[in-house]
Amino acid sequence: MNTKSKKNDYTLILLISISIILLGYSAIYLINYYSNNNILIYFPESVSSDGKKLNPNEIGDTIGGILNPIIGFTASILTFLAFYIQFKANKQQKELFRQELDSNKFESQFYEMLRLHKENVNEINIKLTFDSKTRNEIHIQTEDVSGRECFKYFLEELKIIYFVAKKSINLITHDKAINIAYSIFFHGIGVFINKPIYTKEEREFYEILKSLEYINDGNRNIGTRGNKHKFNDYVSEKSNYYGAKVLNYDLFQGHSANLAHYYRHLYQTVKFIANQNDQFLTYEQKRNYLRILRSQLSNQEQAMLFYNWKSDFGHGWQNKTNKYFTDYRMIHNLYNDLLISDFDLKVIFDIENLNYKKEINRTNDSLFEFQDWSTHIHNDL
Repeated sequence: MNTKSKKNDYTLILLISISIILLGYSAIYLINYYSNNNILIYFPESVSSDGKKLNPNEIGDTIGGILNPIIGFTASILTFLAFYIQFKANKQQKELFRQELDSNKFESQFYEMLRLHKENVNEINIKLTFDSKTRNEIHIQTEDVSGRECFKYFLEELKIIYFVAKKSINLITHDKAINIAYSIFFHGIGVFINKPIYTKEEREFYEILKSLEYINDGNRNIGTRGNKHKFNDYVSEKSNYYGAKVLNYDLFQGHSANLAHYYRHLYQTVKFIANQNDQFLTYEQKRNYLRILRSQLSNQEQAMLFYNWKSDFGHGWQNKTNKYFTDYRMIHNLYNDLLISDFDLKVIFDIENLNYKKEINRTNDSLFEFQDWSTHIHNDL
């Protein structure tokens, strides 16, 4: 309740109190007058102090002269109060109606943004190509992968680039390696071609990626498309990453066409909810809406969202101003096994610190889902 509303309520209470006092005074006056003159039992023959009988009109004039101003003033106050209370009730009704309109407008916009997010996911597409050999010819087959299934391939491609960068460029930090890897993953290998100056290590890194591209594409001097052992051996030799998957699409060409709009819209949707006025949406209500949104994100999508932030491409997800990963749990379903082993969620988000925001009256509001797994296992033991 704001200050103006409180002031109005105090005024209303004061006027009601005055009215009650005046009405009480009038009642006491009448009761005393009637009692003293035995009017309650019989009609009096009122006389003046010199024994002269008074005219009944004079008695009425006396009572009226005393009580009429009081009763009239009280009636004016009560009439004002009646109109004021009706005015306030109408105002409250209008406010409730406005709030309902605002709520309907918000929900309509939220679910429209949710619908657009689903469309953005469905529009993500990569084309796989496979060779099948017969005695006399090679048959090429293609397969379209779309939607959230693509993120499994994105994770693998990013992981390959990361490990190659980490081994090729000495003394590189994990944060620098993921920044380089995500740059190539997002924009393509052309970001290196356009660099004015190469170090020897960067040149080697570029050549390794080109060789992997040739192997994956079926360059005859190195291997054939789909040659899993050749591809895995070369990746493990150049990056110490074992068990890399053959992806069967054009590697290192960039995915900004697929992902730029996806991330922009996802960010704007989260921002739209988180930035709502606290008087309109409580923190708990915001979390509920964002749970609906997060339920649309696969674990692989949340992993790629983490890398988008960690690479500084999407620094707005979690910084001094925005706490979309911690306070709003947008990567709640992520766990370490989905990530490159160099990145530990427990360390990065300092989950033992417990300084992040939590819902009121909720006993368990962990930052990540895997924390709940640990609790259940401990309790079972």
